[in-house]
Amino acid sequence: MVLLLCAGLASCGALQDGQQSIAADNPSAPATSSPRCAAVTKLPVGQHLVTSWRNAPSDALVTHLLAGVTVRQAFAPHRSGSQMRLRLSNRYSQLPVTLENIHIAQEQAPGAAALVPGTGCALSFGGSSRITIGAGGSAVSDLIQYPVQAFERVGVSFYAPEITMQVTRHLISNETLYISAPGDYSADPSGAAFVPMPDGYVSNFLVIEALEVAAPRGVTTLVAVGDSITDGSDSTTAPLQGAPSAMTGTDERYPDHLQRRIDAAGLPLTVANAGIGGNELLSSGLLPQFGLGLLDRLDADVLSVTGASHVIAMIGTNDSGNAWPGGGPSTEELIAGYTRLVQRVHAAGLKIVLGTIPPAEGTVIEGLPVPLVNTLPIGIQHGSDAARRSRDGANAWIRSQTISDGIVDFEACLSDRQRPGYLDPAFNSGDNLHPNPRGYAAMAECIDLQLFR
Repeated sequence: MVLLLCAGLASCGALQDGQQSIAADNPSAPATSSPRCAAVTKLPVGQHLVTSWRNAPSDALVTHLLAGVTVRQAFAPHRSGSQMRLRLSNRYSQLPVTLENIHIAQEQAPGAAALVPGTGCALSFGGSSRITIGAGGSAVSDLIQYPVQAFERVGVSFYAPEITMQVTRHLISNETLYISAPGDYSADPSGAAFVPMPDGYVSNFLVIEALEVAAPRGVTTLVAVGDSITDGSDSTTAPLQGAPSAMTGTDERYPDHLQRRIDAAGLPLTVANAGIGGNELLSSGLLPQFGLGLLDRLDADVLSVTGASHVIAMIGTNDSGNAWPGGGPSTEELIAGYTRLVQRVHAAGLKIVLGTIPPAEGTVIEGLPVPLVNTLPIGIQHGSDAARRSRDGANAWIRSQTISDGIVDFEACLSDRQRPGYLDPAFNSGDNLHPNPRGYAAMAECIDLQLFR
């Protein structure tokens, strides 16, 4: 068995992914009492793997040219655990990607490049510190002993030793992405060598897809899936101020707030975020970076999520709002899509809760009112009559249907009582489409946790 050195700590070990799967399914496996970074050959008795954090890969179109530099990115796990592994994705790339010396460590301050000294571990893949992921492929690290705490943010660093023209990303992470000066700084906790990438242009998650931890078998994963409102767009923006967003690392997306409510209630669930900005139910997004339609990405981003037992889906805003003028789906087409969604989730043995489409009247795009934008052939029409009819019809059906395992009326929770169809001013990020952090918290409060007991 190959052993790797861990960032100044105990040694990391190797474990084949197939062995991990066998061990994860073996409740009689003995507990591991190894120090931090040590290989885990079998999970503790009565435990399995669940998803502590996740993002959904969107595309590989506009990414970074990486060559002899280190990438560092951070996020907040939703579930604590003593054993963990990391999933990487090259799903949408047409070229292989080679990475070296992938490390995980605690983040020193939210949104900062520096990591806490002495908390790092090197990850291995089949016992090697180097991994090449083929075009369209994915990889999972060897399972190691590493203490992950819910909402204690971690940073993941990797070195790209070769010219890397294209990597799979998640569009708009609402986090700061750091790239270093030339060299391998993956094990260096200092942030001195790193430069933040411009917000709104390249603030994406690159390659990393999920962090999984060991948990008691009664704990399962709730997958929140949808578009930018699930993903958390503008969750770091001061409401109604018109100021650029600041990547503060405060984790104010609605799935983050939902996880906090679930933890306070003592429910055995961890929330995985599978939202993609611009995503649609029926079709691929208006722009390629908005991802495949939910029905096309359902298997990869929802049904195969580690530990998944429940789904909460809020989707449909962009089917009508981002359609080419006059070309959006009818209410009947949306209903047919929702029906297929529920049927497929049920066929996979999971439960699903449907959420109504939030208000979108008066949407502005880059400071331009939608009526003005609609005169241009770019397909943004959230506030148009056609989009309104489609949204209202879909919401009426969601409220009345009985095929899902429950509903959440996000529209009612976020609506301005004085102006139906508009976001409540207290919840408005400023574009009349995306909630602000207070609005995302209100969405989580709107969810009846009894649906998941």
